[in-house]
Amino acid sequence: MALNAHFVTDFWAITKLLFLLCLFVSTGSQAATSWSAQFSSTLENLLQTNPEHLPELNKSAVVGFYAGNKYKPLWLDADGLLNRADDLLNILVHADDEGLKPSDYYLEDIKKYRASTDREAAVHLELLLSAALYRYSSNVYSGRFNPHDLGINWHISNKPLDVANLFYDVSGKTSITALLDKLPPRHFVYRLLKKQLHRYRDIEQQGGWLPLAEGPVLQAGIQNRQVVQLKQRLAISGDLTNKKSLSLPVFDNELVEAVKHFQLRQGLAADGKVGPQTRHSLNIPVRSRIKQIQINMERWRWMPRNLGKKYLMVNLAGFKLYLLENNSVVMSMPVIIGKAYRSTPSFSGLLTYMEYNPYWTVPRSIALKDILPRQIRDPHYLASKSIHVFSGWGEKARQIDPQTVNWRQLNKNYFPYWLRQDPGDKNALGRVKFLFSNPYAIYLHGTPEKYLFNRRVRTFSSGCIRVKDPVQLAAYLLNDGSQQIQEKILQDIFLATNQSVKLPVAIPIYLVYWTAWVDQGGSLNFRHDVYGRDARLQKLFDSK
Repeated sequence: MALNAHFVTDFWAITKLLFLLCLFVSTGSQAATSWSAQFSSTLENLLQTNPEHLPELNKSAVVGFYAGNKYKPLWLDADGLLNRADDLLNILVHADDEGLKPSDYYLEDIKKYRASTDREAAVHLELLLSAALYRYSSNVYSGRFNPHDLGINWHISNKPLDVANLFYDVSGKTSITALLDKLPPRHFVYRLLKKQLHRYRDIEQQGGWLPLAEGPVLQAGIQNRQVVQLKQRLAISGDLTNKKSLSLPVFDNELVEAVKHFQLRQGLAADGKVGPQTRHSLNIPVRSRIKQIQINMERWRWMPRNLGKKYLMVNLAGFKLYLLENNSVVMSMPVIIGKAYRSTPSFSGLLTYMEYNPYWTVPRSIALKDILPRQIRDPHYLASKSIHVFSGWGEKARQIDPQTVNWRQLNKNYFPYWLRQDPGDKNALGRVKFLFSNPYAIYLHGTPEKYLFNRRVRTFSSGCIRVKDPVQLAAYLLNDGSQQIQEKILQDIFLATNQSVKLPVAIPIYLVYWTAWVDQGGSLNFRHDVYGRDARLQKLFDSK
């Protein structure tokens, strides 16, 4: 039977179309293969010679990734940038959301090479994007700076990011936004600081706040032209929420409460009056507060990602100890920290046991600097403090009558004795001592000098941490802090014998230095840089 003429015509037309299509696909495939081969060859050469002198390209994570992947491109194909490259660029452009500098991540050079159509320029672009990923991921995960190299007394380590594994994870995903979003700290305080950073930048863009000129103490009932300016200032920072009376120059009760709220956030005495200290804090520019937030976000990047289900945190700059469970504060109390010239370092450890009615073996430095001069002035000083003098150690130790010692002949080069204070009300460690692993001979303890907790700035110790209520702390560490547990501890203490008590579970403890944080009530707190550690870190932020 003869074939239909139209069918024959259509058949040959379709066959020809399929042939041309296969030829086009084959040619395109060959072109793509050729592009890839040439790109990989150029990439291998440029990676090995590193003409841009990018420090990240000397890292084994980058070199090893490309070598193991046969120098295939990570960010481009023959048609241009891949989706994951766009994701990375979007993250880098908004790096300031994390308190970082977008300009650190080669954005200007990336822009230059992205505008070029040259194949070698495309390879430069590939390498710049990889260098940017390496730098950004390391910075946002572990910090821009290594605290161990800064001389700022920070000895808490965050496990380094596995950048090599990150590169392989990136290579297996079309979109990497979710992957990169997991890199910053997940702790709730960091996330809240990030929100406050955004808010304070908005305040700065709207002009910030004007400083209050010198003037009288502003307090309840006063009428003064500065009252209006004060109200506006507190409204901008969110301390004064009712804005209906902003134009009235009367210091009313709402303003008193707003001033108190501001003072509490600054660690000032909350008396509701604007005296010299409060006026000074009000006049700190918003730009300085932004820098303070950025510095403390950096410190959070130095922290371990997993702090533990239950842990203690001592904020040195805030003079406060917190016990947290599941990231909720279950107990807090004031503390006393080291003097400026005997500053308490930031470090972490495991608190494993307590000691009731502790002896105090006086550190040699304290014996020389503090106790020796007092004993010289008053020959009965040691006896009045129940401090005994010993010569020798261990089984060979023997007690010495302090009246037989020529104290004026002793000095840092010759001090053949050691001192120990008996347990009791006079003991410098109070009634409870909390011991945890660290190389600095630092621990938590009580104190007989309770009046010092009434001071706002509490830098009185020789490095150890004095806690206001050691019995309450002990009760929480042993159980739930109940009154029954506290009474049992007091009974043990009143036996007046030295006793070691092992905790049922070792508790992680972190001695940190936060000068900006958001409390669980949502208020942004600032504190004075008592040890000057912010100032030293800020110089690095400004110089790099």
